[in-house]
Amino acid sequence: TDLANASAWPPESSTAFGEVHPFGLPLFNTVVLLLSGTTVTWAHHAIRENKRGEFMVGLGLTVFLGILFTFLQAFEYLEFTVHGFVINSDVYTSVFYIATGFHGFHVIIGTLFLAFCWYRGARGDFTPSKHFGFESAAWYWHFVDVVWIFLFVAMYLGAFDRV
Repeated sequence: TDLANASAWPPESSTAFGEVHPFGLPLFNTVVLLLSGTTVTWAHHAIRENKRGEFMVGLGLTVFLGILFTFLQAFEYLEFTVHGFVINSDVYTSVFYIATGFHGFHVIIGTLFLAFCWYRGARGDFTPSKHFGFESAAWYWHFVDVVWIFLFVAMYLGAFDRV
């Protein structure tokens, strides 16, 4: 191949063409994850204002949205494999599955972290002046959100742009 095609992302020979549609499930999943960023922020503001009920609802919604994101990502993987878009198809699919899978692993870790904070919140462990564990989980969750935006652009919009 010539140098111009060698630097194209994804490579024109990739099985991604015709399989990656960013404005369906991937966009919905992006909205789910970004919405979870707003619910965790709501929970953070609520605990700082000693609004325990709002804290529990916001954090509970965040955990639910994290679980939903994970299930939707797994569903997408299943759909891709049915169409032959598998991890060892080519360089793009390998990078796609490794990057989104690594991100998904971090979503699962973050969801567990936040679920444990929800449990601690239900026990009354957090106060407006003592909630560092939750605050750490919230910062981690925002990091996961930001990473997903970059992955969505590179892995989904990048592939769609060339279809």
